[in-house]
Amino acid sequence: MRKLLAKFLFASALATTVAACGHKPPTKSFVKVDQVALGKVVVYRNGVAFYERRAQVTGGKLTVSVPRDRVDDFLKSLTVVDAKTQQPLPVSFPRQQSEAGAFLDMTLDVPMAKNPGETADVLLTYVTEAPVWKPSYRIAVGQQGKVMIEGWAIVDNTSGEDWNNVMVGVGSSSAMSFRYDLWSVRTVQRETLQADAQFAVAPPTAVSPYGGAQPYQQPAMVAELGDEEIRRPPGHPGNLDEAKISDRTESEAYDDDMLAGVDADYAPAPAAVGSTRSGGGGSGGGKAATAKSRPTRVARADKREAEKDYRRARVSDGDRKIAALAPQIVKNKNTVVIEGYADASEPGSEQQALDRANIVRNQLIDAGVPPAQVRVVNRGVVPGQKAGVRMIAEAPRPDETGHGPAANKPEAAAAPVGESHFQSEMPMTVARGTSVMVSMVRAETEGEEVYLYDAESDRGNDRFAFNAVRLKNPTEYTLETGPVTVYGKDRYIGEGLTEPIPPSANVVVPFALDRQVVVDRDDVSEHQVSKLVTLQRGVLTAEVQHIKRKKLTMTSRLHKDTKVYIRHTAQKGWITLEAPEHYWRIGDAHLYEITLKAGESKTVEFAEATPMTRTLDLGSPTTLDMMKVFVQSPHPTPALKKQLEGLLAIHREVVDTADRITSLRERAVEYRVRMDELQDQIVSLKKVKSAASLQKNLTDKMKDISNRVQQTTIDIVDNQEKLMLAKVRFQDQLAEMTLPDVAANLAVKP
Repeated sequence: MRKLLAKFLFASALATTVAACGHKPPTKSFVKVDQVALGKVVVYRNGVAFYERRAQVTGGKLTVSVPRDRVDDFLKSLTVVDAKTQQPLPVSFPRQQSEAGAFLDMTLDVPMAKNPGETADVLLTYVTEAPVWKPSYRIAVGQQGKVMIEGWAIVDNTSGEDWNNVMVGVGSSSAMSFRYDLWSVRTVQRETLQADAQFAVAPPTAVSPYGGAQPYQQPAMVAELGDEEIRRPPGHPGNLDEAKISDRTESEAYDDDMLAGVDADYAPAPAAVGSTRSGGGGSGGGKAATAKSRPTRVARADKREAEKDYRRARVSDGDRKIAALAPQIVKNKNTVVIEGYADASEPGSEQQALDRANIVRNQLIDAGVPPAQVRVVNRGVVPGQKAGVRMIAEAPRPDETGHGPAANKPEAAAAPVGESHFQSEMPMTVARGTSVMVSMVRAETEGEEVYLYDAESDRGNDRFAFNAVRLKNPTEYTLETGPVTVYGKDRYIGEGLTEPIPPSANVVVPFALDRQVVVDRDDVSEHQVSKLVTLQRGVLTAEVQHIKRKKLTMTSRLHKDTKVYIRHTAQKGWITLEAPEHYWRIGDAHLYEITLKAGESKTVEFAEATPMTRTLDLGSPTTLDMMKVFVQSPHPTPALKKQLEGLLAIHREVVDTADRITSLRERAVEYRVRMDELQDQIVSLKKVKSAASLQKNLTDKMKDISNRVQQTTIDIVDNQEKLMLAKVRFQDQLAEMTLPDVAANLAVKP
């Protein structure tokens, strides 16, 4: 392992100075202290550097020249102490210095060195602006679960001062850094008061010390949907494409007319089988009735279809608005308030307004908006506001911006940054205008070559898993984000970019894509009723679990066993129902570990759920299918379960009877077609004298089919009567149905 690393990595484990190439980096003036050299420099990643100087002072004075562009940082951070006594020393600087000068001279009084021959050891520290350092890493993959990691920090000396024999270090932390004017002279404008003036002074507004109070942002409306633009989901009473069980459809009305003899073309043949189908008073009356009734029925159907086409177009407009809005909400991370409105004339206006808002919320969640970013407000009836919804973008709350008390909550914390400090082991010389590479880490640690499936990142891949290396941070400090060069088996094998690695934490760094682990993905969603809230006249308000499932079928083309890590992030508001057992967390994501044998295919499933409020027509087939699942779950009480089982039994009877009617209708059509064929054959045979026996045979068949048609017609009528009675029982059951578990809960509420 060590020999392998030595071939590809730097031989020095301490530091390497790199001369600037190309154009010379910009340099700035630096703090001068009576020719006192630097002793220590620590560069941080928040735009500043810590400087330490140690001086031997004689004569009781020490002069410090500070560049004007650095005076505020210098005054903000300067510490001056006697190295022996650790007592602070006073600093004075005259205000009469020329404003045109590049430096401000400051004088340090050192009482311990005023007498002739006396010296004092003075320690001076301060912080000024500096370029941030940049990390980079090298990893050599070995055997037996070990890797070698080497980390370097690139530090740029643009201070304008040579760093001779200086201890150079780098660090990072969550420390804040800012500018603050300490040099300017400030005066306060005071008001002149009269002796009899009466006044009151209000207390100051408390503000955060990190940037002041946040200005109020007026909520902005981002979209508005009219009632006709809101698509009702399957099972909703207002769904355009789903008819109620109790409705008398056009096809049923037409069959009733046919069976009653209104349409002569489909009326059963009378006893006089041998006669032609023309003529007959009853038949003529039937055709006249049909000629009168059909245009009216067709006109009504055309009007209904035109109205449905208009509503479908309006719903499509609403769908386009939702599709365009959802990505913006996800990107901006704003909370969207959905306000529901209703007309005063519609029954149950308050419930209707809330229902509209919940429908749109559910649609946004289906489109990928995290549930935590969407909330519902019921506005009810507002004068001048039509029925529909308005979507308002809220300004970020204090707990979301990090300026409020809630910023300390665990869920508000970002990815861990931690603290790091790496120091060179011996003094270094870094000339001005050059850079240095400071060794941060060089150690053997736990690790191995694995695969990473990441379909979530911007540069991820949803078809193949990446080659990756898993390793453990062997230091007590956080390793910052930086590029990683990976070596293995005497060769270069790829490059990656690591996220911050906390102390002793694991990280998986992708570095290549060899397409040896193939992933087939299948995403589905479903809705399961978890709680019934209210039930009025067959309209059910229920809490529904919206479940999204992701199935990954992973196939290995490798000739050896391997580990695959799956990156999966659960958004706020979703509860994980199903996932692989072994995982560890990295930032906001989880890495789930699975093992693939050589040539093996394995299916991994993820399931997440979030609650939704839905309004359902209990007579809808979609709702009844959901009720079947609900009855088998542990959610309903025994009394409610009994009611639902009775309702579902009647529904099953309705469906079976409707299927029998459909089958009988198809059979009757086949019989009528056969009767028409036989009738034509019989008429043709009348002209042939020698075909009397054949004509008699066909006439007997005609009578048999006619009897079957009559029996089928009777069966259709009988089954339609059964269907009608079953529907009546279904509606009665709906009217009598109650929610004992919910009613008990509502009774105790104030």
